Amino acid sequence: MPSLQLVVVSGPDAGRSFALEDNTAVLVGRGQDANAQLTDPHCSRKHFQLQVAEGKVLLKDLNSSSGTHVNGTPASDTRVGPGDTIQIGQTQMRVEGPGMSDVTVAAEANPEAAGAAGATALVGQKIHNYEITKVLSQGSTSVVLQGRDTEQNRDVAVKVLLPELATDEEEMQRFIRAMKTMHPIRHPNIIRIYNAGKTNEHVWVAMEYVDGESVAEMIERIGTVGMLDWRDAFRVCIHIAHALNEAFEHKIIHRNITPENILVRADDKVAKLGDMMLAKALEGTKVEQITQPGQLIGPIPFMPPERTLGSSDVDCRADIYSLGATVYALLTGRPPVEGGNLPELVMKIRDEEPQRPKDFQLSIDDMFEGVVLRMLAKRPEDRYQAPSDLVTELERIAKFQNLAT
Repeated sequence: MPSLQLVVVSGPDAGRSFALEDNTAVLVGRGQDANAQLTDPHCSRKHFQLQVAEGKVLLKDLNSSSGTHVNGTPASDTRVGPGDTIQIGQTQMRVEGPGMSDVTVAAEANPEAAGAAGATALVGQKIHNYEITKVLSQGSTSVVLQGRDTEQNRDVAVKVLLPELATDEEEMQRFIRAMKTMHPIRHPNIIRIYNAGKTNEHVWVAMEYVDGESVAEMIERIGTVGMLDWRDAFRVCIHIAHALNEAFEHKIIHRNITPENILVRADDKVAKLGDMMLAKALEGTKVEQITQPGQLIGPIPFMPPERTLGSSDVDCRADIYSLGATVYALLTGRPPVEGGNLPELVMKIRDEEPQRPKDFQLSIDDMFEGVVLRMLAKRPEDRYQAPSDLVTELERIAKFQNLAT
């Protein structure tokens, strides 16, 4: 047995292990080139690399679409060693040294791994009036399941908080009430919330099921089939700008727009924004405290500069920035800033201007490029001041270019 190995402790490839031989590089991902190839669809084809030399292991994220977390913290270039956990997509791995093969990860330290078996066990069960048919995705605080609403005869997505994080009854009732405030909001570009509640130990939110793909998956595809037509990115941008405008009318700030929570429906290419109200509903709960205090929440490259200062007191201009960063990645295949360790990445978000999208794709409309770069202005006062301003500018471009939206 090698002195070091990488062991998959949860996810689709749980139980597999990969040798970390001295003086070698181990590429981890789901692509054919990976010598530690995973089947997790939420991993990038080339997600991260481990460079092993003289018993030391250096991890380098390879500009993955969803990022790499080491011991729960986003990492791009860092040392790892025995006992360290690495999270990518729905997969958690651990670096093991001699004599560690029988060590298990404590459930309380790893809620995502602990919830994996529970999520699978819910398939075939009924939560409220939703018959659960499959697991769609799993994160550190919740699982998303596909189900069938037996009363309304429609498919639904059901987000279920991990039971160990939903033990405070008062917190959970506040969460449920907050999520239910989204029920009256009906907009073609917002994933609709149908209901929220608690069934036995399961706190859940039932929402519209979108048959399609996430923007994160679209970005991942760019590296394989080439650049996305800028008009497709424009359509996502104007659709989600309309969603933000509707949210603004209801005094709702999303706070965590990422490629993962924008879905594009397969049959008509309508983009829909998910997890609306979620950040607000989770304020003060044990779920929020998993990443509190003082830790940055969400995929760092899509975070506005003001969020890196640790303040949660942000406004709609923060959402405009995060949408701009997401659209930038759709146009270029990469976020506006990348590379370096976490402190370096944060400094780049605050200070480094993004490269022009036209440097990556010459065909991008000049006016649309200008809109995206203004959305990414470092100072909130230099961005569009309200979603309606952004919508007006995008509609002007659509009319000028004769674009169907």
